[in-house]
Amino acid sequence: LLEFNICSLWHNDYLADAHKQKKVESMVACNTEYPGFVYDASIRETNSIIKCGRCQKMFVLQHVVNSNLVMLVVQADCDCSRQYAPITLTPREVKYILPDTVMKSQKMRRRPESCHAYHPHENAEDCGGACEISLSVALLFLSLVTSLTLQ
Repeated sequence: LLEFNICSLWHNDYLADAHKQKKVESMVACNTEYPGFVYDASIRETNSIIKCGRCQKMFVLQHVVNSNLVMLVVQADCDCSRQYAPITLTPREVKYILPDTVMKSQKMRRRPESCHAYHPHENAEDCGGACEISLSVALLFLSLVTSLTLQ
């Protein structure tokens, strides 16, 4: 017994299969507050002076090329620890007076799998692709034979 499927004549391997999304557990909002400074990525280099007590401390902030990093150089001859608390990256819980809007809307949120930072050498034209339409030789031959036999 021979099984013949006419759809497979023009079917190609450029199609994707759809899958039903698995049920995931509900996620909750996780807000973490970090003390820090705001840095504008369009500024490539900046410098300033921090006044603390009787002395002043100079710092220079410079963007590291082809990365999302910054280099911070601080003059260390002036001790400002009495006036400014050290900046730590330990998370601490923040309690809000008003209910969190994320929890009210019940939107599912999760952290991205990886960091996708901007890179100046990116080229958007290189990304993505599309399916192609190709002529099936078997279907062309079948239609030609059919049209010749009907005449």
